[in-house]
Amino acid sequence: MILFWILFIFLVCLLIGVPVAFSIIIASVIPLLFEPLISLTQASSIMIESFSSFTLLAIPLFILCGGLLNLTKVTDDLIYISKALVGKVKGSLAHMNIVTSIFFGAISGSSIADVASLGRILIPAMIKAGYSKEFAATVTAASSTIGSIIPPSILLIVYGALAQTSVASLFIAGIIPGVLIGLTQMVYAYYYAKKNNVGDIENELIGLPKDQKLSKAVALKKSIFPISLFLVVIVGIMSGIFTATEAAAIAVVYVFIVAFFIKKERNFKDYLFYIRRSVIDSASIYILIAAAALMSWVLSYYRTLDPAINFLIENDFSPTMFLILIMILYVILGTFMEPNSAMLIFVPLSVPVIQGLGIDPIVAGIVTVMSIRLGTVTPPYGLSALLASKIAETNMLKMMKQIIIFVLIYMFSVLIIIFIPQIVTFLPEMLME
Repeated sequence: MILFWILFIFLVCLLIGVPVAFSIIIASVIPLLFEPLISLTQASSIMIESFSSFTLLAIPLFILCGGLLNLTKVTDDLIYISKALVGKVKGSLAHMNIVTSIFFGAISGSSIADVASLGRILIPAMIKAGYSKEFAATVTAASSTIGSIIPPSILLIVYGALAQTSVASLFIAGIIPGVLIGLTQMVYAYYYAKKNNVGDIENELIGLPKDQKLSKAVALKKSIFPISLFLVVIVGIMSGIFTATEAAAIAVVYVFIVAFFIKKERNFKDYLFYIRRSVIDSASIYILIAAAALMSWVLSYYRTLDPAINFLIENDFSPTMFLILIMILYVILGTFMEPNSAMLIFVPLSVPVIQGLGIDPIVAGIVTVMSIRLGTVTPPYGLSALLASKIAETNMLKMMKQIIIFVLIYMFSVLIIIFIPQIVTFLPEMLME
């Protein structure tokens, strides 16, 4: 009964326009008002204690790193590198869009930043090359989801902190699933281009001189900075030289050095802008974390989930079936909730079940993050799709056919991982021993 009232109060608060974090706090505190053994001081202590995780310090640092990357003009370099790799394959511009998203995700970890940075260049280019506005916008939004799976990823950091799972292992585990999503999207892009007879990339479409020949040597030179940044983070974590949080700090320093001394971006107002924005974005996440910690504690105190956990364990509910349910739940939640909010509420609730069923926490983490991130493509939340539709000068309704196709392709990738979990566990087991 207590679970019903908490969820009821939470939903009512959301419907009347109360921000998510405060809706969670109100729904959690009201039952405590009728509990004589618990004081509100104790509740506030629980919220403050949620900030004690060293892992969470990586969030503002990686957000700042992503902002500073804009000053290095790395987007232009990634587009050039992707073109050199893709070549003249049918649908090359769509493939280039997806490959660039993989690279961008590996140094930024932000889906929205992916669409904002790459979409403004690649969506108009795709439309001029003969792709429909709807396909160009959807493939940009769908490929941007890779940024939350390929490390470094803010969502993986949040999941690791909530589920008490190694962020380093989650980072390593996300590499193959991220590439898998890209490959499945490229298969459909090839089919679309062949069916609609879309031609090769023309240089002027992506800002290159018409007769400039692509140079693999130039592409290799341009790749030094993004690859080295990725390797600094991943190799440093894998080798145990530093933690994920320390890697974030080193990444910020590295990007600053490149932007300030090599790219000669010396307008201090730009740096202050990205610092201020990272503080605001981080604060919104931390408030949600504190609120979710309180709700999780209240639900644990009243043992509200014990019946559900016992039911799943006693009835031999298979790990595979539970992961499929997790996927469906988070895909649905992602359509109307911000990913961090959804995870902060439901991850602590699912952890006891995951442990009871003997599911690998790394596999559960990757399935969770992959599924919840799909919400940036699906309406009504769909921030990536909304931003891409504005750039393409179309709307979500016209994009629905392509959105459904890409959603099905994406969910197929998640199902592959659920049925073949070795895809996730292979690299962590090999590299983190």
